[in-house]
Amino acid sequence: MFRQILCVAVTLAAVQAHGTFTIMHSPESVTFHGNEEVCQSLLPEIFSLTLGYTTKMRGSWDGMRITNIFDLPEAVVGVAIEGVTSIEPPRGKHYPLIEDESEETTWQALSGRLEERDNSETVVRINTADGVDALGRSALGELKLKPVNVASLKTLSLENESDRKFLEEIQLLDAFTNKVLSGITIDDKTDLYWFVVSALSPVIDSHRDKPAAVKEALAILNDALSRLSNAFVDAYKGKVIIAVFTNDASHVRHTRAAGDGVGSRVDNITSDTINASKEYDATYPVMFTIFLWFGVAFVFSLIAICITIADMDPGRDSIIYRMTSNRMKKDN
Repeated sequence: MFRQILCVAVTLAAVQAHGTFTIMHSPESVTFHGNEEVCQSLLPEIFSLTLGYTTKMRGSWDGMRITNIFDLPEAVVGVAIEGVTSIEPPRGKHYPLIEDESEETTWQALSGRLEERDNSETVVRINTADGVDALGRSALGELKLKPVNVASLKTLSLENESDRKFLEEIQLLDAFTNKVLSGITIDDKTDLYWFVVSALSPVIDSHRDKPAAVKEALAILNDALSRLSNAFVDAYKGKVIIAVFTNDASHVRHTRAAGDGVGSRVDNITSDTINASKEYDATYPVMFTIFLWFGVAFVFSLIAICITIADMDPGRDSIIYRMTSNRMKKDN
C-alpha cells in the first residue's frame, strides 16, 4: 500500500500532464464551482455521484456539490478530445485536468459501474474516427451525413487529408446530434453517451505554421459541441450532465514511464524499514457499530421506562400506595 502511494505521489510531482475538463451543462441540483484541478481517474466517480450512485472515492475533489438528491440528472454525456491539451470551449465551467489514465480506461470504469447496477441502461460509445461505414446504425437510428459546405471554409481544405478526416468526424457528430431529439426515449433509467473525437490533433500538427487554420478548426469543433449540448439539454429537459475533456495519450505514456521508474527504485523498501501501521481485518469496525446501536437502544429504553414510571397511577388500594403513604395503617 505504501509503495503504491509513493509511486503515485512521486509520479504526479514529476509529471504534470495537464488537460482541460469542462462542464458545459449541469442541472440546478448539481453545481460545479471553484477551479481545483481534478484527476481523470476520478471522473467515473464524479459522474456516478451526479447520477445518484454511491461510490468509494479514490481521491478528493471539492469542485462539485449536489444540492437536491431528489432531482438528479438522468444522463451523462461525455466528449473526449484526443491528442490535445485544451480546446477552449466558449462556455461552461473549466478545470485543469491531470491526465493520469487513457480515455478508454475512464470509459470502461464508468460504463462498467453503470452496467453493474443495471444492465438495461442505455450505454453508448461513439468513436467518430470509425466513420459512418463502421458505425452504421447508431443507438438512435441510422446516421445520415450532410455534405460539407466548402464555401464556408476559410483556411481548411478537403484536399488536405487531415482536414478532410476532421471535417468527416464533425459531420458524424452533427449526424448524431440530429438524431438526439427523435431517438431518445426518456424513462426511469440513467443513460450514458460517450463521444471520442481524435482528428483535431493531426490538423494542429499539419498547420503549425498556419494559426488561422487551427483557429478555424477549434471554432468548428466548438460549434459542433454547442449543437450537441443543446440537443441533449432539450431532449432531457435540462436534467443532463454534459462534460468535455481533453486527453493526450503521449502524456499518459510519459506518466506511466515515470511510474515504472519510481517503482524500480522502491523495490527494496520493506515493512522493516518503514513505520507502517497495523493491518486490520475487514470486520474490525463491526464491534464499534454493535456498541453504538446497543448504546442507542439502551438509552431510549431507559428513557421509556422512566417516563412510564413517572406517569404510573398506583391507586389507593395498591401496595405501592400503602407503602408510600405518610399515614400509619392499622389492621383491624
